[in-house]
Amino acid sequence: MKPLVGAIPCLALNILADYQPQKDLVHQYSIPAMPFLLLAVISTLAAGRRWLQNRRGIILWSLVAFLSLAKFTHFGGKYLVSINIYQATQEAITQVQTQGSVYTTSQIAPHLSHRKLITLTSADFLTANLDAFDYILLNIHQPGLRSNQEFPVNLVNQLKNNQKFNFKYQGDDVYLFVKVP
Repeated sequence: MKPLVGAIPCLALNILADYQPQKDLVHQYSIPAMPFLLLAVISTLAAGRRWLQNRRGIILWSLVAFLSLAKFTHFGGKYLVSINIYQATQEAITQVQTQGSVYTTSQIAPHLSHRKLITLTSADFLTANLDAFDYILLNIHQPGLRSNQEFPVNLVNQLKNNQKFNFKYQGDDVYLFVKVP
C-alpha cells in the first residue's frame, strides 16, 4: 500500500475537478497515478502476495480492463477516416522544408512539429495573416478542430487566385501551397 500514497494527489485532483473528462479513466488525466500503481503491482508480485495466482486469470483481467477502457468507436470511425488520405498527406509533408513556417490542420501538425512556427487552421483566422507562412497544407475532409467544412474549401479557392502562393501539390483533397520567394 505504501506506493499508492503517491497517487493520492492525482486522485484527489481528479475527484475535485469540474471538468468531466478528468473524472474518468478513459482520458489522460489519470496517467500521473500509473507509476505508483505499477510500483504497487511490482512490490506485490515480488512479495508473492497477489490476487491471481495463475497466468490465465491475470491475462483475463488484463483483457477485461483493456476492453472496458478502449474506445472502440474511434478504431472503427475516427481513425479509419484518415487511412484513405494517408499517402497523399505523407507526400505533401515530404515537400515541406524543415525551416519553413506552416499553416495546417490539427491532424497534420504533429508530423511537422520540428518547425519554428506552426499555426492550426481555424475558421476565425484572418486570411490577411497568411503572409506569415511559407507553407499552407490543408485537408478538405478533415479541416481541423476549430474549423468547419467550408473553411478549407474557401481557403483553397482563395489561394489558387493568390499571387503570393504557388500551388505545389494536390492529392486526395490534400493541398499544399508554397509562398513565392
